[in-house]
Order: sequence, then structure tokens, then C-alpha cells
Amino acid sequence: MKEYVDRLPSWETERAIRHTMDLYAHAMDYGEQAVWCDCFTDDALFLVADAQKDFEEIYRVEGRERLAAYIAAYPRPPQIFAKHICSQVLVRVDGDTATAESFWLAVNSTGGPEGGQPDIMAFGRYKDRLVLCPDGRWRFSERICETESAHWPEPGTYTDRENF
Repeated sequence: MKEYVDRLPSWETERAIRHTMDLYAHAMDYGEQAVWCDCFTDDALFLVADAQKDFEEIYRVEGRERLAAYIAAYPRPPQIFAKHICSQVLVRVDGDTATAESFWLAVNSTGGPEGGQPDIMAFGRYKDRLVLCPDGRWRFSERICETESAHWPEPGTYTDRENF
């Protein structure tokens, strides 16, 4: 047991990594583009794949410029109210790098600005690689979003693959 416990990340390190994960969700859901982009390294990969279709790529967004374009096109209040909920986070740290796996759930309002019922849009698993940056912040160098089930909005919306 001692060997297992010795491999666990420190509370402060794990909390700093979880903070990046929390910032990602808050910034995405409320349109804080600069904050969302700052969760990633300059050369990061953000990949969304469909687990039900042999992990076919839905989006592949690489680098700061493409990440900024992705989040700029993402809807935010009042156009749509969404929540990205992350749980069951497992963090493994190896010096200045880390991996994390977690479950996620995306909930949207069906009525847009007029309100409406909540709709579970999708759920799945995040597989993350993070690095400790010179400023002391942990950032994603890779965030793979494995979508295990989804109720995607209509074609031509922000989820349309052609947009990215």
C-alpha cells in the first residue's frame, strides 16, 4: 500500500491540474475565450472522437490559432446555456508532466435564449496530457474527448464538422 500511496500526486499538484479542468469548463460555457485558450499550450491538440464509430474524429483542432477559432465559434449565453460537467478524475503525475482521465457530461438548454428543458447532449471520457509551464500553471498539451453517446444539434450548427 505504501508504494501505491507514494505514487499519488501531492494535493497541491492535483488541485492545480483540477483547476485547469474546471477553468476549461467554466470558460467554455460562458464564452471566456482567452481563459479557455490559456488552458492549453501553444501547440496543444484538442481532439473529439466518436467512441461508437471506432473513434472516428469529429474535430481535430491543433495550435493556439485554431483553438481560438474553435472557441470563438462555440455558442454561449444567451444563444445557448450549456454545462460541461466533469467527474471521477484520475490524475497521474510524472515530474513536470501529467495524465488525467475523467468522465464528462454535456447538458444544454433545449430552448436557447427562451429557456426550456435541459437536454443531455452527450457524455464520454476525457483523456488528457498536461504539462507544468514556466509560469507555474498546468496546461493541456493534449485533450482527447471520447464521445461515447451524443444527441448532436442539427447540421449547420456549431457541432458541424465542416466548421473546424
